[in-house]
Amino acid sequence: MHSLAWTFAGANVPHRCRLPEDLSDTSYALNDSLLTKYYNESLKEYPKCSYEGHSECPNGFVYNNSEMTFSAIQKWDIVCDRSVLKANIQSMYYVGQMLGSLVFGFLGDRIGRKKVFMIAILLQIISGLGMVVAPFWFLYALFRTGVGFTHPGIFVIANVIGVELVGPSKRKLASIVTGAFFALGQAILGVAAYFIRDYRILHLVIALPTFLFLSYWWLVPESARWLVFQRKYSKADVVLRRAAKVNKASIPENWWEQIETNTDSSSEEKIDKSVKKYNFLDLFKTPKIRKYSFSAFFCWPVVSMVYYGVSMNTSFLGGDPYFTFIIGALVEIPAILFVFVAIDRIGRKLLLAGGYTIAAICMLSNLLISEDAHYLIAMVQFVLTKAAIGCTYATLYAFTPELFPTVIRNIAMGCCSMMARIGAISASFIAMWLVNEIGKEAMILPFSSLSLCAALITMIFLPETAGKQLHDTIEDVENMTEEHVIESQETKPLKLNDSPPASPIPKA
Repeated sequence: MHSLAWTFAGANVPHRCRLPEDLSDTSYALNDSLLTKYYNESLKEYPKCSYEGHSECPNGFVYNNSEMTFSAIQKWDIVCDRSVLKANIQSMYYVGQMLGSLVFGFLGDRIGRKKVFMIAILLQIISGLGMVVAPFWFLYALFRTGVGFTHPGIFVIANVIGVELVGPSKRKLASIVTGAFFALGQAILGVAAYFIRDYRILHLVIALPTFLFLSYWWLVPESARWLVFQRKYSKADVVLRRAAKVNKASIPENWWEQIETNTDSSSEEKIDKSVKKYNFLDLFKTPKIRKYSFSAFFCWPVVSMVYYGVSMNTSFLGGDPYFTFIIGALVEIPAILFVFVAIDRIGRKLLLAGGYTIAAICMLSNLLISEDAHYLIAMVQFVLTKAAIGCTYATLYAFTPELFPTVIRNIAMGCCSMMARIGAISASFIAMWLVNEIGKEAMILPFSSLSLCAALITMIFLPETAGKQLHDTIEDVENMTEEHVIESQETKPLKLNDSPPASPIPKA
């Protein structure tokens, strides 16, 4: 809800120049001689940004509040030559996300997933409430940057925790279903914005429920996989035994002793390297990891640009902004459920490339219809675009953690999230500024062409990970082959004479 709140908090409000004869409480349109003499018959509107040769409105503006009670656009006069500030403010959210991806991606691997998660929630509460009371637009933008900064620390870290706490057959549940709740949040935002037309109250309604997330300190466990690789076996044992109790399963006593005392040289090498401190440079040191990194660093900004672009400007293909926003959000839920059902059957690669391609085709087809075509055609095109790119985003969240090993997984996800902000920042200026200046082609052409490129990169350079083992070390990835399919590790009992599995965590 925070992510796209500016779509409504910064909603455009019809405006005109305040005339010298206007009273302080004058209405937007008065049918009298004082105002009608400035009425532009050719444009069928009152002067918006200038009159009588003035380059701007020296007396300020009068706004039409029949639809929007109070917009941030109105509060800070973000109109005319200042209209680019609307895109600037939205882009600051993604600048914050970019910084948060770097900071939280690093901290998540160093101090633990759960601590980072809770720090981000606290910062989100403070920044969310700050937007309600900010007296100046730059202070509002600063708090919006703060909310964006917390996004990777909450959404990405939660995704990593979910993936690392479960076995291979449940990974798609942990990573994909989160996208359905993100879509549900969008739908709730659209409904709330429809009934709440004051941006300050809207922000308050969004910010207050986040206090409930403080309870996650007691509800959400630390990643057992991360604890094991930090050799914090006693803490990992608590998490695993809790899971075993819920699942009515059992795990060996002192299971970590098998890891510490195993004399197999390859296992010792794996354990030694698991405690090594890694950084983002490790994403480029080896051939396969490097190829995956560059491919992911292209796919993530493209999906982010298209997804947030069409979400910020839901009427760029035509239609009512509130209705299309809500429908566009709701359609993501069945789309994500489709991903959940199909991702193992169809495979990650085909689903990802297909989503990019369908979104591109739907946008390009809009250029073929005339401006006076029925709005339902544009609505269908928008819904299909949003569903396809929603599927793509959900698939990418499930796909990317499987490409990288445990030792750099959080760093990789953090860097991918950081790269995605480049696309989101671009989308802010395209969807909230260039479209108004140039037209819908400013969105359709770059969005569709880059989507098709991302589809090709996916099919050519990325491996299929469906049914494959979740690797722990860089060496595991570099040495893997296409036939390296995971055995039934979830049902295979852990015996004392067995070498530890690729993940040294017993099934709970």
